[in-house]
Amino acid sequence: MEKTNLCQCTVCIKVNPNGVLLNQNTYNRHRRKQQENEEKEENLETSYQEESFESLVEDEHQKEDLWIQSEDMQVEYINRRDQESGLEGLIDLIEEDSDTDNITDEGDNGDYSDYSDDEDDENDENENIDEDVMQIDNNNPSIEIIEGLKLLHLKSLYNFTESAYDDIMKIFKTENVSLYKVKAYLKDATNLIPEFYDMCENSCICYTGNYEFYTICPECDTSRSDARGKAKKVMPYLSIKDRLKIQFNDKNRAKELLYRYEYTTNKNDVNLNDIFDGKMYNELKENNLFNDKRDIAFTASCDGYQIFKQKTDDCWLFLMINNNLDPSLRVKKENLLVPFLIPGPKQPKDFNSFLRPFVNEMKELEGK
Repeated sequence: MEKTNLCQCTVCIKVNPNGVLLNQNTYNRHRRKQQENEEKEENLETSYQEESFESLVEDEHQKEDLWIQSEDMQVEYINRRDQESGLEGLIDLIEEDSDTDNITDEGDNGDYSDYSDDEDDENDENENIDEDVMQIDNNNPSIEIIEGLKLLHLKSLYNFTESAYDDIMKIFKTENVSLYKVKAYLKDATNLIPEFYDMCENSCICYTGNYEFYTICPECDTSRSDARGKAKKVMPYLSIKDRLKIQFNDKNRAKELLYRYEYTTNKNDVNLNDIFDGKMYNELKENNLFNDKRDIAFTASCDGYQIFKQKTDDCWLFLMINNNLDPSLRVKKENLLVPFLIPGPKQPKDFNSFLRPFVNEMKELEGK
């Protein structure tokens, strides 16, 4: 049985006044975060004490009034900072498990956590977050949010860790913006929210289709849910339809997506220059598909890869190429679409059960 510890840090006390039972790894992270917050508070108090207002005013009465005002502002700032630090504690603890450092770690991979645990923790903890603290204007994002988005773009290009992201933000004096807040802004601005489907903890099946109401995996006889009634593991799925809506709402992107229509319309030879010259595409055309110039032609593939250097866990990635883009664009990293991945640890035994959400969405798009 996994060892648990009673944590009574600031974050856990907000969730439960008596503390929260956590596993050893999460408990250690809570302790480190609590120590960091205490050090920040000490540094902040020291900086306030060292500030001098002697050079700002000459009159003693003005100085007295200014000191009173400063103390009031200090109390207000500290209270606000405490609220944000509590929020940041929740945010960092939710997202720290997904840090890419764990993917290439040659040591113990015990920190690898399931999506279901992260999702449940995030839902439970977010119930205790003050909504006013996280209120963001999506139409007029702050400079800090814009800078955070730029850095997030670099993170996706160069794959540096979340810890590195936060450290870089601190260097540029944007302590009031975290990776969580930037992601929250993106989620609100794009309305892209993944769905989670229960799956076998040994990745045998996904509980969809014929397995939708199963409580035990028919392949390995393991339970679908844990003691709390929550799924032991889930598969994330991000809608293709929602992402296409975003692309078609952009005028420049909408023009780029007309490549298939323009290519097939202007084709006047029999040379095989693109996928649209192939037999499969022309058979689909004969079946009365791709009649609208905005119809999308995808190429889909799936393959497994090892997420740890010890090669103990398999992860299966489903990848889609948008053939409506010019060949020079369609295979660039930013244009590839990943609707879902199967987080392992083993090879799926019923792969079709994992494909069910994707197939359902493709049928829906085909009928539009």
